Amino acid sequence: MDFNPLRYLAIGDSLTVGVGVLFLDPGFVEYYRGMSQQILKKSVFCKKYARSGATTEDVLKMLHSPSVTEAVNCADIITITAGGDDLINAAKEFLINKNEESVSHAINQSLKNYSKIIERIRHLDKQDQYILRLTNLYNPFPGIPIADETIKAFNSSINRFGLEMNVKVADLYSVFKRNERALLSKKGGVHPNSEGYYQMALALSRLGYSP
Repeated sequence: MDFNPLRYLAIGDSLTVGVGVLFLDPGFVEYYRGMSQQILKKSVFCKKYARSGATTEDVLKMLHSPSVTEAVNCADIITITAGGDDLINAAKEFLINKNEESVSHAINQSLKNYSKIIERIRHLDKQDQYILRLTNLYNPFPGIPIADETIKAFNSSINRFGLEMNVKVADLYSVFKRNERALLSKKGGVHPNSEGYYQMALALSRLGYSP
């Protein structure tokens, strides 16, 4: 009997929700929990706070709600997916006003929010006995050059958070690059399919579990 289970908290956008697979099919959260249990030889309890369309600002707001605050306090493993919707919203704005600054502003704003998110978690999780796993962004529109440039710019900044204590960033960009057809859902083509979510979980799991 495992009397000392680990607590896993997943926060984020539609990727954490698991959009793109059939209802009740596992997304990356469920796959990652299973992999973590196998590797760590411990039970892992999971809580999920996520909604489709959530931006980095929405995730930051989530972290100020009492139930999420309490969950962060107890969590040993935390994953966050955010940023994709910030860029999608900026791209829509760019198509209307043709102002490239709206895209660079969105990148800067979402990175500021990410800094605050990490700071908030560090402030709440007093023990320092937790790992925080972020994901960079894959490109669901490989045929659009400006999309690739924008995502690369975002990723080069977000990858730097991996230098912070307890934080590592999974490289989803490389996982999905040239594998879009195999890993993205046929429905909409923006979210991963079941294999895509499995590969996401694998990328997170390969980051290890120290400390």
